[in-house]
Amino acid sequence: MQSSATTGNGAQARAELLLIQASGALRALQLSVGLPVLLSGGLDDFRSITAVVGSHLSAVVWSTVLFTVMLRRRRVTLEWVLVDLALAAIWLIAVPQMCVTSCASGWQLWVVPSAMGSIILAMIFIPFGIAVVGTLAVAGAYVLGIWEHVVRTRAPAPDALGSVAVNVFFMLGFALLSWVCARMLRASARQVDLATADAIEARAREATARARYDERTRQYDVLHHTVLSTLSKIARGGLDHRADEVRALCTRDADFLRGLMSGAADIGPGDFVGALAGVVRDKQALGLRVNSQFHALPTELPPAVAAMLLGATREALNNVAKHAEVDEAWLTAVGEGDGVRVVVVDRGVGFEPEAVTGGRGLIRELRHRVIETGGTVDVTSSPGHGTVVEVLWTP
Repeated sequence: MQSSATTGNGAQARAELLLIQASGALRALQLSVGLPVLLSGGLDDFRSITAVVGSHLSAVVWSTVLFTVMLRRRRVTLEWVLVDLALAAIWLIAVPQMCVTSCASGWQLWVVPSAMGSIILAMIFIPFGIAVVGTLAVAGAYVLGIWEHVVRTRAPAPDALGSVAVNVFFMLGFALLSWVCARMLRASARQVDLATADAIEARAREATARARYDERTRQYDVLHHTVLSTLSKIARGGLDHRADEVRALCTRDADFLRGLMSGAADIGPGDFVGALAGVVRDKQALGLRVNSQFHALPTELPPAVAAMLLGATREALNNVAKHAEVDEAWLTAVGEGDGVRVVVVDRGVGFEPEAVTGGRGLIRELRHRVIETGGTVDVTSSPGHGTVVEVLWTP
């Protein structure tokens, strides 16, 4: 069965709508064949002008209603098409009876093109078997309607029979052609929808893989800033593992690892100030003197924002310890309305920010976490003049 549902936004839905629109345009063109009859005085060839004009107007009204409903619903139902075929058959039988012998098979018989439109509509939108039966019924109604004029009159029989044969041929030929074209269009639309679905699934897989990679990267950065940094300091002999403050730091790192594995390492509401103070303590335990000043910080921050600010602060202090060749830094965290401004300053060797490429470290951390979380960042540095990192987040 040829489905005529056109709901949705895929290629198949657009193809179905296109078929409805094309069928409507064709029907309008076919019905316009009756205009020459009116404009050229062809009504004199009919026995009842009122009847023939009324039949033509009824066909126009019906076609307008039919295609208006189909376009609004964006689908074609079997019942509407069967009514259209039945009306076409009725007009094919009735209209020739109003016509004198000279117009029985001539251009004045406007109902023939309209009937072809009904056949095309059926072949496109309803099951093939029913459409074939409807096509044969309409063609039979056409032959039945003009049979008396062709056989039982003194009109030139060869010319009349030739016109009838040509019209029947066109009815059957257009029926087959429309079915083939609609079938090909629907097959192409299905292929497009399948390709689109494959592309969407591929993008989803890429997004999932990217999310996993980002999560692994985030976890690496977190471990790099905490546990790995502590272990590296101890391994290089920079810390005495027997010192109470180092043992306390290791305990906090162990708690952090357990929280990370259990999913409980996120920063909760109201924990930002304490967590920021914890970052300072950790860095001091690792040998970096941090002169910190906190003022009017919000009591609550969104967890993602708090994690971003803490990560950026930790990374900025890490870079002081690793690259600035000094053992002192200044940290200022100030609340600005509902936002937060964090500034980390050192008087170390500095660097050229423009010369720093991708990879881990200060620039990557700021770009990857601060900007994506809705914050802004400014890194000011030059060789020999230290570095200033300023992170601002506002809701």
